[in-house]
Amino acid sequence: MGTATAIVGVWVSNRIENAVVQNSANSAALYMESIVSPLSQELAHGDRLSDQASRALDEIFMTQPMRDRIVSFKFWKQGGVIAHASDSAIIGSRFDPTDDLKRAWGGEISGSFEELDHAESAAEAALGIPLLEVYSPIRELWSGEIIAVAEFYEKAEQLEIDMARARRTSWLVVGSAFVASTIVLFSIVAIGDNTIRRQGRLLERRLAESEQMAEQNAKLRSRVVEASERYATQTDRFLKKLGSELHDGPAQYLSLAALRLDAAFPDGSEKPKEAEEIQQSLQKSLAEIRALSRGLSAPDIDNLALMDVVKRAIEDHSEHSSLRPDVSLQGSQATELSLSDKLCVFRFLQETLSNAARYAPGSQCTVTCEAQSDRVVIHVRDDGPGFDPSDDTVLRDDGGQGLMGLRDRVESIGGRFEVASSPGKGASIAMTLFPRKMSTS
Repeated sequence: MGTATAIVGVWVSNRIENAVVQNSANSAALYMESIVSPLSQELAHGDRLSDQASRALDEIFMTQPMRDRIVSFKFWKQGGVIAHASDSAIIGSRFDPTDDLKRAWGGEISGSFEELDHAESAAEAALGIPLLEVYSPIRELWSGEIIAVAEFYEKAEQLEIDMARARRTSWLVVGSAFVASTIVLFSIVAIGDNTIRRQGRLLERRLAESEQMAEQNAKLRSRVVEASERYATQTDRFLKKLGSELHDGPAQYLSLAALRLDAAFPDGSEKPKEAEEIQQSLQKSLAEIRALSRGLSAPDIDNLALMDVVKRAIEDHSEHSSLRPDVSLQGSQATELSLSDKLCVFRFLQETLSNAARYAPGSQCTVTCEAQSDRVVIHVRDDGPGFDPSDDTVLRDDGGQGLMGLRDRVESIGGRFEVASSPGKGASIAMTLFPRKMSTS
């Protein structure tokens, strides 16, 4: 900002100084033109003034008012030749034309202040006083053609004072503008900084509130998952107990009734038709109760590791199904799964293998179990007829929940359930659990 201000200040100061010098040069040139132009018309036809014209010019410049204002003068011809000068020693001399002299020959009035560094200005520079050097074109009265250039040096003490005053004024204006702009910018920055800080504090409070809410949600989710795990465990234990009671209660009574009915008719005796029907009904009821008991009762998997749970589920399925899946066990052994996690793995395989056997009995089925450091992934694939994945969100016609119930079971304990299938392209069902206690071996 300071560098920019200095550059602007120098530029403005130079512009003002140039304007003041040029205005002073124009004023002096107009004044001198009215005096010297009539006496210098002879230069239109030669490179020298006549003695009469020279004496007339010398007398003019020797008068007291002119001597107090002009310290010296020169008349230039083309090529840098001095046709006449207050210093007679340099008349007829040739000097390299300066830029100001060239502009004068082009028809412009040119002036400079304190720039006496040319060879032809050595005498004036030696005076040691501030001088305004002015170049004014001299035109022929009738044609207007430039026939010579008049150069004169005017005392410039007052101009120097005016220049200094203008310089101070320009720097004062630029400095004031700089200070004002600095104050404005500082105010804008301060206001912006305060706004940013206020917004930052507000965002920090919102972030803290969001983190607190996220922490509360995480705790609530953890409690929900724990509650779901306890509920799933208790439900499976209740179903196991119910299955045991069905097996030990009604099933035993039905079995006893069947035995008593057989005992009521000795071997070889003919049973009444009604007895045969009762016998068949008792056997069917007993078979259904035993099947129901087996379906309700999960095996004792509390003390089994993950891989053993997977093998047990596949073995149980193979007892009553011709489907023989290929099994791939990958990763580390998870030894600290909770009972609800193990039950979820067992039920997942039980349901997915049952579906594969029911809807794709002749397909190639693959079960992949991968135990990682923070998760367990069970994947069941088959190359059967496939299905529309949207159907897993609809209850079956027989009242079963199908994949929807399996999805609810997995997600209720914090897991992820994924289905990928389409008609004619097989099915892929995956379950990912994130148990809180896992160890690797």
